[in-house]
Amino acid sequence: MARLSGLTTGPPVASLLDVDFYKFTMGQFVFRLHPGVRVRYQLICRTPEVRLANLVPAEALRDALDAVRSLAFAAAELEYLKGLEPRGLFGDDYLNFLRRLRLPPVELEVRDGDLRLEVESTWPEMILWETLMLSVLSELLSRAALAEAGAGAREQAEAVGRERLEGKIAALRERPGVRFASFGTRRRFSRAWQFALEERLAGALPEQFTGTSCVASAFQHGLVPVGTIAHEVFMVGAAAGDGSDESIRGSQRRMLDAWWEMYGEPFSLVLTDTWGSGFFFADVGEARARRFRGVRQDSGDPAAFGERAIRWYEDFGVDPRQKSLVFSDGLELPDILDLESRFAGRIGVSCGWGTNLTNDCGVPNYSLVVKPVAANGRPLVKLSDNPAKSTGSPAEIRRYRRIFGAAAASPRIPRY
Repeated sequence: MARLSGLTTGPPVASLLDVDFYKFTMGQFVFRLHPGVRVRYQLICRTPEVRLANLVPAEALRDALDAVRSLAFAAAELEYLKGLEPRGLFGDDYLNFLRRLRLPPVELEVRDGDLRLEVESTWPEMILWETLMLSVLSELLSRAALAEAGAGAREQAEAVGRERLEGKIAALRERPGVRFASFGTRRRFSRAWQFALEERLAGALPEQFTGTSCVASAFQHGLVPVGTIAHEVFMVGAAAGDGSDESIRGSQRRMLDAWWEMYGEPFSLVLTDTWGSGFFFADVGEARARRFRGVRQDSGDPAAFGERAIRWYEDFGVDPRQKSLVFSDGLELPDILDLESRFAGRIGVSCGWGTNLTNDCGVPNYSLVVKPVAANGRPLVKLSDNPAKSTGSPAEIRRYRRIFGAAAASPRIPRY
């Protein structure tokens, strides 16, 4: 593994390719089907009692975000996207849009020790900002922690990160059936660390490490970029109709069918918990269960979810072993090993490993998300299988729970 560098110097983001892959698949989707929808993103800190403005100087954050706004796609980067499999995945119409793209400005304000970060524009113009904002903020938090720790902190963080990574590699070599991808772009320790870590994993575990969500790292290291769809497609899709309860309730099927029509089976790994997985399993029906590649678990009890997914397929006479199940909710190494032991041979199992993979260098990390909060002036909601990960006003959450028949549950504070 190459020696780490740039942990405390250089820009946290140096390319607009440095985003999660699903921002491009979703970006093309909304560019073609919902180009005029105006969406507002907002930073949300889910770690209790954390005041981010006390940890990161607002001036440094503003400078870093302005530096991202100055970026444009390089010709080689667009050629890379054009050449991804399946060929023609990204059309010339969308690539030409990206060639002209300049990101809209981010609103930044400090309120009582809290950072307010928001951005609003048309959906295709601002969709990349989610992971970009989070990557910038996450690295600045790492730098601030190193600066506060004093002399030698960087070297100590490198040593801790290396030791923990090598321990994970050794444990995974003992379990060759485990398959995992890196999902940690948004909450990484630093850009340099993520890139070096993923290069090391590709060399050490070539049959187990299946790729990365970070397109810039995939481009640089010849890795497979992975990911399909996120909550925001369903959240904004619910608001893009006429606003009635009936329209909102039917929005999941509408968005799934439009997604399938554009991308088909290769990118049909579906996130289930936007309105609660109970509604998903009751709503999508046999035809979609048969044709879609699989499901991704992002909240709630993963073992219970896995058992439910298997029963769901079996109820339709579908062999679960022909389907994929991806776990991606704040995973740590013991979780990954336990889930593989439980479900191997029963359903195709893999894991999207996030914060505990790319930000495990001994410095504090936090549960930070950037979520859409409004679309065309309508408030947005995400319910989740864990109420602590829900977003939206209390009144709108109550309304959506009624629409989707989602009962309130006990919240579990997200680890990341």
